[in-house]
Amino acid sequence: MAATPDIIPSDLALEIGDDISPDDFLALARAFFGYIKEVSDALLPDGERIDWTVHVKEGSSLIGVEPSKAAPIEVVRNVYARTVRSVSLVASGQIESAQLPEAALKHLRVLSGMSAPSKDRRRNLRLWVERKPIAIDDAMARVITEDWRAAYSDYGVIEGRLDTIQDRGKLEIHVHDAVFRQTVRCFFPEEMLAKAFENFRKRVEVSGIVHYRRNGIPISIEVTQIDRLPDDSELPTAWEVRGILGLNGR
Repeated sequence: MAATPDIIPSDLALEIGDDISPDDFLALARAFFGYIKEVSDALLPDGERIDWTVHVKEGSSLIGVEPSKAAPIEVVRNVYARTVRSVSLVASGQIESAQLPEAALKHLRVLSGMSAPSKDRRRNLRLWVERKPIAIDDAMARVITEDWRAAYSDYGVIEGRLDTIQDRGKLEIHVHDAVFRQTVRCFFPEEMLAKAFENFRKRVEVSGIVHYRRNGIPISIEVTQIDRLPDDSELPTAWEVRGILGLNGR
């Protein structure tokens, strides 16, 4: 049975439909919470965040989130507006205009992908923003997947903080690119593993063959070199720069 505005538990909620398995429920909940977190984080200065409280309405198929009382009201309103706008733009194929972080797109792809019809039924997913529904269908997942396919590759560099090292059949590090506000997957050979550990949680520049999306955003890189960059604390201050340039007293 479809939800109506009077039973929506908060200004930001996900309607997940009936007869859902525990695994699907958890996957949808994680994707929903992850999407909201990424959208809100993108609207705040680095290091700040909004704490969200979860509301699950008993006997219904609704999951809601509500911002803490300390959350800036203007930022919260921007989260609501960005959610409506970005979902609408992605649905129409305008992914770049949606200006979503890469991680937010991944969560949205999970949500929309789980609305795909199965042999038994089709799950009707809807986002509710300020008690107004937005349909989430599987066409959005196809749009995102198609947009993510590498359009071209070229030698280049990625700068950012190395924050993950993992081995899942192929050694991989993740570098957070502050320019694009996304994490780039970096694949590297076994002989560079010690170098990766040496630079864990440091600012680095990785070089190699970069795979780009059609809009120029890097997807991944086949790493040939890792170089450490100075952290912000190691850079000269504005006063020190004046001294270097001989501007003291001017």
